[in-house]
Amino acid sequence: MIRYNIPIGISKFEKMRKNDYYYVDKTEPAEITLFTRPHRFGKTFVMSMLASFFDIRRDSKDLFEGLKIAEDQKLCELWMNQWPVIFLSFKDAGGESVRRVCKRQKKER
Repeated sequence: MIRYNIPIGISKFEKMRKNDYYYVDKTEPAEITLFTRPHRFGKTFVMSMLASFFDIRRDSKDLFEGLKIAEDQKLCELWMNQWPVIFLSFKDAGGESVRRVCKRQKKER
């Protein structure tokens, strides 16, 4: 029987690849990409994957090894780890207003 390491609740691409979680390759370049999925459908994960690919502060060649995008060597040479990246996620923000979110964030620090 095959056992799969299912990534429940994991939204970091790097963690998923390094810990051999089950992953469906979504790296094939597309003409148009929309991130209009409902809650818990992988938006933050896809953003994490894009950040891993583009971020100049990282060396992520090994993370993409064996994935579809790695087959396009020219694309990888031009784009992989070549750009500054700002990653913002509001997935854990929650709250009814900006004021309440800020209050909660201060308490957690």
